[in-house]
Amino acid sequence: MPFDSEGVFSRLHNWEDDRLNDIDIVSDRHDEEDDNFADGLSQCLLKNGIVPMNGNLNMSGFQIKNLANGQSNSDAVNKAQMNNAIADNSTVIKDIINKLSPIGDIKASLIEENHDNWLLCNGQAVSRETYPDLFSLIGENFGAGDGVTTFNVPDYRGKFLRGLGGDSALDIYTTQAEGLPNITGAISGGRIAVSISGSGALGGTGGSGNGPDWESGTSNKGFDFDASRSSAIYGASNHVTPINQAVNYFIKAKAEE
Repeated sequence: MPFDSEGVFSRLHNWEDDRLNDIDIVSDRHDEEDDNFADGLSQCLLKNGIVPMNGNLNMSGFQIKNLANGQSNSDAVNKAQMNNAIADNSTVIKDIINKLSPIGDIKASLIEENHDNWLLCNGQAVSRETYPDLFSLIGENFGAGDGVTTFNVPDYRGKFLRGLGGDSALDIYTTQAEGLPNITGAISGGRIAVSISGSGALGGTGGSGNGPDWESGTSNKGFDFDASRSSAIYGASNHVTPINQAVNYFIKAKAEE
């Protein structure tokens, strides 16, 4: 039973030709059986691999046993090879993670708790033994913990992180206090009569009159200052608050192992 270059088997003997040539058929007809046999062989995986399969190899739930290690990119691999590859790649991936996020890195996240060697920057005290590399890096600069077995991570709650240098704090361990440039002003002139008016943050106080009320004292006039008159930003908060959205800050405390 030959097969072609595509690996398709065909029946060599033709029973119908025997009938047409008056050749006696001495056995039962096997046309259908032979065709089925050819179709079945056409789906086989050839041992020498000279032609591809004509369809998918259905294992019907059975295993391919004792498969050797694959050698080329097109070879199948066995479970042992896969396990070794996963272990090797896991080491490589961990090395990459440690290089991309070394100990001491800070990240912002919506996660709320310590995770995957990252510690929440809430001033918590952590073990010096568990996180020796982080302790070697920051020491007791953010807090000594119990002074013996623990130390504190940074506390960045309610703070904006800013690049070191310029007019920032002198080091990364010091919290710079809030502050605004001072707002000053002056009023100069002679006697104040009739009425007083102001603009922007300055406003007049006291009543209006027809004489030098400043001298007589019958209706004192003056100026007051309220920065909220010039912008609603002033007075909207008790401290300096740029528009913001809260996140959690974490510090990388331990390398991937």
